[in-house]
Amino acid sequence: MASFLIGMVVIFTTFYLALIYAQTAIGLLGCAGAVFLVLAFLELAWAGTRIRGRLRIPITTAEKGKETTVLIDVENRGIFPCMKIRYCIVCRGRRGGRTIRQWYSGEPVARGKESFRAVLCVSAAGSYTVTLEKIRIYDWTGLFHRTLRVKKNAEIQVLPEVAEVGLRLSERLRNFFGDSDVYDDFRAGEDSGEIFDVREFRAGDKVQSIHWKLSAKSDELMVREDSQPRACPVVLILDDRGLAARNAEAFVSAAATLSFSLMDRACAHFVSWYSDIRQDMVRARVDDEEGYYIAVCGYLGDGSAKPQTEPTERYREKYRFDRLLYTLELRGDLTLWQNGERLAAFDGKGWREALGGLELVL
Repeated sequence: MASFLIGMVVIFTTFYLALIYAQTAIGLLGCAGAVFLVLAFLELAWAGTRIRGRLRIPITTAEKGKETTVLIDVENRGIFPCMKIRYCIVCRGRRGGRTIRQWYSGEPVARGKESFRAVLCVSAAGSYTVTLEKIRIYDWTGLFHRTLRVKKNAEIQVLPEVAEVGLRLSERLRNFFGDSDVYDDFRAGEDSGEIFDVREFRAGDKVQSIHWKLSAKSDELMVREDSQPRACPVVLILDDRGLAARNAEAFVSAAATLSFSLMDRACAHFVSWYSDIRQDMVRARVDDEEGYYIAVCGYLGDGSAKPQTEPTERYREKYRFDRLLYTLELRGDLTLWQNGERLAAFDGKGWREALGGLELVL
């Protein structure tokens, strides 16, 4: 309504000049301006009850520093088109950090629905709430406007960057055996609960492994190979207690780097953290890129509450029947620990160099 206040000041000034200079023409100009102001006010008051808006983000994950597409859907339920429109988008980090507020201009909205495309660029990794906060509609002349408060939200996860880590896996870890619901795609094993492959009978095969139904159909002996469970011998625990806001991005980037490096070396592992939503320790299994993204986005999407007890102890209590070879802990003071032994320490700016110079042997 600020434009109407300016218009009222201009009209009042016009009438004042007409009065002190006794000019009828100036007075008529003021009357015309007053009528125009009233009509513009009535038009915007009606249009404001007919305009609806919402926000959509087609792809809810984005890379740090890359452009993200945000779609604004505007519906005009009135009979007259809205010739000029602007909208305000606010991007807030769920774990604090910088708030981005931008105004965008849209095309005229005729009767019905229209979609506008906005581009948002976030320079820091984290979980963000993107809000369509305001829609500003203008009268036909574009001189007067009315601001509508919308408050429609969508979530977006900005993925952290990763660095290189010197990682070497021992034979003990590569040949680790344990119970699991996930099976190896490349190696046969001795778990009869899942079939790895069916092949022709060869000398030395056990009679118990013959698949009699398939053998009867194919008129030759067929042997069933059992699967090999793919257990997780490593867990990465994210203990962000005492984490300073200025180091939050370095912490997330270091966690993503460690998980990505393990995944890239075909080392199945768990990533575990304290969930504010569940008020307990949760974990995500990482076998491939899909699992990696699920783990990173899951951590970013959780709140920032911290547990009262040490997350490592809570994890061991909750998953006490797990068989693990290595426990990696990334703590809020930006230190990395392996099985209770400190491996590395870094600061918010030097995390890449610190992890790049680390030789991690598992």
